Amino acid sequence: MAWADSRSYCQSIGSDLATWGMRNASIRNWIIENLLRPRPDNGYWIGLSDIEQEGVWKYVDGVAMTTNNTDFAGGEPNNGSPDQDCAQLWWEMNYQMDDHVCAENLFAICERTLN
Repeated sequence: MAWADSRSYCQSIGSDLATWGMRNASIRNWIIENLLRPRPDNGYWIGLSDIEQEGVWKYVDGVAMTTNNTDFAGGEPNNGSPDQDCAQLWWEMNYQMDDHVCAENLFAICERTLN
């Protein structure tokens, strides 16, 4: 699914694209090692984008991107082609974060926070 469709799907099941688990390196690494690596190689949408303002990356819960709460691959985000406004965990970059075209069909990582 495209990033927006993935987000809508996550919201339809009472969650959203992953944010907290992506900002926490220990949780992110657990997800990668236990849930993503055992599956076929693919990209996975997470709840991070610069859709609202080019170059200003924010998680869908409003938290701004910092070097401490992301794990972009070297040289990323690079806006390498038009509309690379959504973040994925990309298997070709060892599941580090990468900016990608939001219309591409990838899997989604949904996350539900407990109140």
